[in-house]
Order: sequence, then structure tokens, then C-alpha cells
Amino acid sequence: MYSIAPEVESDPNLRQILPLNPALLDLSDKAIVFLRDTVSEDSEELKRRIFHVQKNEKHPYLCIYAFQFVNVSMSEHDIYPSVLEAGQSGDTIFLDLGCCMGTDARKLVYDGYPATNILACDIRPEFIDLGFHLFGDGDACPIHFFTSDIFGVPVDFDQMPPGVLTTEVTDLEEVTGSVNHIFTGALFHLFDESTQCALALRLLTLLRRKRGDIIFGIQQGLQEARYVSDQFGLGRFVHSAESWVRMWRKVFAEAEGEEFKEARVKLQTTLGDWCNYRKVETSSQSEVLYWSIEIV
Repeated sequence: MYSIAPEVESDPNLRQILPLNPALLDLSDKAIVFLRDTVSEDSEELKRRIFHVQKNEKHPYLCIYAFQFVNVSMSEHDIYPSVLEAGQSGDTIFLDLGCCMGTDARKLVYDGYPATNILACDIRPEFIDLGFHLFGDGDACPIHFFTSDIFGVPVDFDQMPPGVLTTEVTDLEEVTGSVNHIFTGALFHLFDESTQCALALRLLTLLRRKRGDIIFGIQQGLQEARYVSDQFGLGRFVHSAESWVRMWRKVFAEAEGEEFKEARVKLQTTLGDWCNYRKVETSSQSEVLYWSIEIV
């Protein structure tokens, strides 16, 4: 069993070391259209809300500094159209794990995935609350947001999946073996290597692991996997495309056996530039790893 190390908290004085920079706000055209439709048509009001949320978020994550919390990165993933099409059948469950302020989950609803089939979970309730403030939809948002710790989910691949009513879920364990689509954005790279393996096993515990089910994500990546320490004071393990595939093949073999790993698992990775992060970081540690896992 893999050891689990808690996320290392960064220096609370970091805001003095690396002050917020509004000039880093650089939204894609897709994000601008979405945010104008869901937050405010007025550009100045939209920016005011974004800056207010960033200023009031006390956890100095790189994605907060680089305004990734309002870029609709999930919808730019190559496998997103397949997930959206499957979800529009109305017979799936989608989990956004580490949903932050819920921008990606809201974009998924905007694009046509049934809101009643979407779960958005984060360990920090303040992220979810700031999302309600940003979008102004605290009483009207149809997505079920909740807080839960993924590392509290028991690794059990023999448990029968329970019947799930998404609006009543309060803990991730309640959806064991029930989820069709799982997305993680900027999550894995917060942890050391062993903890990432433990996280991957728990995602497989939640996934149905039937044909067509998908786990996908976006995170920091490198040409060569290694531990990194950045100006955020975090010692983290960052995967390469090759090491990422090896990790998932290893955990699939543990979960379902060698035959399943070889015959039923389709892994895809793409390593590219993460422009917004490069503007914040002084090093070259700013590639982005897009990845997906599909059960075939």
C-alpha cells in the first residue's frame, strides 16, 4: 500500500514575496464568451469579480496566481467532446475532483452535460464559496458541490456500487464504483510520488471501470520526471508523459490485474506549454500534461 503524505502548505508570507499581478489575467476567447454569459456582460464588472476572488483566496496556489481558476481548461482537452457526448445521454455520473471554484463544472453544464448528473468536490469549502460569489449563483446553481477528502476513501475493488442520488452525496465513498467520468485539474502535481499513486488507486475505486468510462486531467508536467521545489515553497513530484503512463499501468494492474491493464486500458498523454504559468514562474518548470484514460 502506498504511503500518503499531506499536501505541504506553502509559506503564508508568499503574497509579500510574489504579489498578485492583475496583468497576468489572459483569458481565452472561449473563456471570455462563457464568463460574459455566466458572470457579467460588463467587462469591468467581470474583472472586478475575478480580482476580488483572487485577492480573497488565502491559499497561494500557482493556479490562483495565474488565473487558471477562470480559464475553461477542461473544455479544451482533446477527450472533452467524447465525455460531453456520452454525458448528454443522461445516463452517466461526472465527478470534478478538486473542483476549486467550479468553473469547469459550470462550463460542462453550459455545454450541455446534465447538471443533475454532475458532482463537484473539493477539500476546501472556501473555494466552493468563492465560486458562488464569482458566479453569483449560490441559490440557483444546479450542480451539487460538496467537500470530501479523497484519501479517506477505502481502496476496495470488490465492493458493490451503491445506488447514487447525486444531490444527496456528502462523501466520496458514497460513489464507490459508480462514476463514469472523472476530471482532475491541477491536482496530482501537489503531492509526492507515492501519494499520487494512492490518489490514482482511489480514483479507480470510484470509477465504474466499464467500457467507455474515462478519467482525464490537466497538470504540471516535465520532459523528465523529478521532484521540484518552486517559489511556492512546495516539494512536489512532477511526472513526465512516460512516467505518468507507467504509474497508471501499475495501479491498473493492482486494481484489475495484468490482463485488464494490457487489453482494456487506453492511455493518452500530451505535453505542451503552459503559457500562463510561465508568466509566473522564473524557472522552466511550466509544461502542461494533458492526459486521459479510457476503458475499452
